[in-house]
Amino acid sequence: MLGANNLTRFDSSASLQRQGNPVFFYSCYAIAFLNASGIKLIVMKRIFIFIVLCFFYYNSFSQKENQRLNSKIEKVTVFLQGAQIERIAKQNLATGHYNIIFGNISPKIDKQSIQLKAEGKLTVLSVTHQMNYLKEQQIQEEIKQLDGQKEQWQEKIVLEKNIRNVYNQEEQIILKNQVIKGDNATLKAADLKEAADFQRQRLTEVYQKLLENDRNLKKMDAELQKVSRQLIELNAKKDLSTSEVIVAIDVKEPTTADFRLTYLVKESSWFPTYDVRVQDISKPINFQMKANVTQQSGEDWNDVKIFLSTGNPGDNGTKPSLAPWYLRYFVPANNNQFMLRGVSTLTGAVAGLNISNIISGNIKNDKGESISGATVMAKGTSTVTISDAAGNFSLQLPAGSNTISISSVGYAPQELKATNGYANVFLKEESQNLSEVIVTGFGVSSNFSGSYDEGRNYKRKKEETSINTTTFYQPTTTVFEIENPYSVPNDGKLYTVDISSYELKALYEYYSVPKLDQSAYLTAKVIDWQELNLLPGQANLFFEGTFLGNSFLDVMNAGDTLRLSLGKDKGVVIKRTLLKDFSSKKFLGSNKTDTRQYEIAIRNNKQQSVNIIVEDEFPISTQKEIEVQNRKYDGAKLDDDTQKLTWQMNIDPKKENKLNFRYEVKYPKEKILQLD
Repeated sequence: MLGANNLTRFDSSASLQRQGNPVFFYSCYAIAFLNASGIKLIVMKRIFIFIVLCFFYYNSFSQKENQRLNSKIEKVTVFLQGAQIERIAKQNLATGHYNIIFGNISPKIDKQSIQLKAEGKLTVLSVTHQMNYLKEQQIQEEIKQLDGQKEQWQEKIVLEKNIRNVYNQEEQIILKNQVIKGDNATLKAADLKEAADFQRQRLTEVYQKLLENDRNLKKMDAELQKVSRQLIELNAKKDLSTSEVIVAIDVKEPTTADFRLTYLVKESSWFPTYDVRVQDISKPINFQMKANVTQQSGEDWNDVKIFLSTGNPGDNGTKPSLAPWYLRYFVPANNNQFMLRGVSTLTGAVAGLNISNIISGNIKNDKGESISGATVMAKGTSTVTISDAAGNFSLQLPAGSNTISISSVGYAPQELKATNGYANVFLKEESQNLSEVIVTGFGVSSNFSGSYDEGRNYKRKKEETSINTTTFYQPTTTVFEIENPYSVPNDGKLYTVDISSYELKALYEYYSVPKLDQSAYLTAKVIDWQELNLLPGQANLFFEGTFLGNSFLDVMNAGDTLRLSLGKDKGVVIKRTLLKDFSSKKFLGSNKTDTRQYEIAIRNNKQQSVNIIVEDEFPISTQKEIEVQNRKYDGAKLDDDTQKLTWQMNIDPKKENKLNFRYEVKYPKEKILQLD
């Protein structure tokens, strides 16, 4: 039995543990109470053992060890907007509770998308996400070190310039003291030789020192520029933080755990572009599909497996539902409300985009300077174009799209609704700098052997020097796997990679509307194109080894046959002429008759025969007193509704064909008609 003093001492020692472990605290009181109450020793021992077991059980569940993992990005699936990252890690774990920490995660993560798969003898209790701003402190420390280096180089340059001034002054002293005799003194030959030798030797040394000084200054200036550029890059980063994913686990027995963490990140995307090459109209089309990948997610993708998906996680996946359609009278809104015309404010707003198939305009910053290389995208699609050196852009919108997004590295991105007019777009500058486009696609072998696949009009090219690509088909999307590991840094620049290349059988045909443009446009018709998994995008056109310009590949509105416009061909010359000898004006009573006859000459200067379609038209009367009569159009097909004339012909090499059509227009003589 314990006395009061013993109980007091026990209570005093136990009080030291109150904050650390409540089980131990109350156990001490229980043992002291049982001892004071005269409980038998054997019972006390059993109770004590039970309390000790409770103590260790409590500790095992109340204390968790933080375990940082070195995870690696193994796979990246890039969507048209956004990307899914897959990280893997392996760790040997003893029995216990752990907080597994995945570090260096993108700060632009979608928290709802985090998924974890763990293999091993363990149980995952929870998965949480938090920001980590320590990286920003590390960057700030790097900035301090670079500031110190910059100051050192500046001091060295100042010192080197001072040394140069010393040598320049010495040079001037030697040159000014070339007179080495007095007015009444006679200079001996030996003295003259000694003085000349001294001047020559010392001047040579001075010039050598000055030359060495120039070299040192150039090297120092180059190092100073490197440090200055790195400082600009670090200071331009808006968000230097990272984030962490913390996984609470319970390990029942020692195990080797394999972790696979997946999550979605923002500010990542890809869009397709195409190279369409035609050697001549007797050979197939070389059709090459490329992916332009860019990301500013906050983490680098170094030597990872890249998958390109045509899906978009941001799209609404809920099926639409029709609501009741109630008819009400329409009340016109005030057109002056919230309507801007011409140049808008400097917040990225736009005045008057034209809702039509083609959207065009100009992009400037808030200083009025043109922005080249800005990305203009039809929202919800992969239709993209880039502004030229003057900031001009032109984008053909797919059917159903009426919103464009405009972005450029260093400027706040904008989403703009299309309205009537021309677009003057102003982007607000951010702290980031404009980035250039880096093309890192691999070369393509020009060797092609073998025939076309039976039953198909295309064959994939054998490309030994290009990246291998595997295509997967899913219920709603297509995924292109780049089989070779690839790197895309976190710098917002465009990285271009080849996806696939095909030789396509095509029917070449020329098309011309001389009334509008006296040029022959080469077109190509391709069938079975649906199996090529194409997306809308810009196409770069090459014909007979010459770059012709850009076109738009509109696969959304293509039917069974994909029609490609390959640009103008100067080898086919077209001229439309009004034949004045057969054209006249006659007056009869209150009317006059205007007779017009045109000749269209088409000359084929190429080595092969060409198929060509030529179109023109007759005018259509909109007034009862205007009559179009005496139409003649030998060899043409006339559309009665549109009055459009169509000639389709084949022209042999070095030959010329001439087409003629004629019409008369009768109308009141006091009226004026525009017939040109």
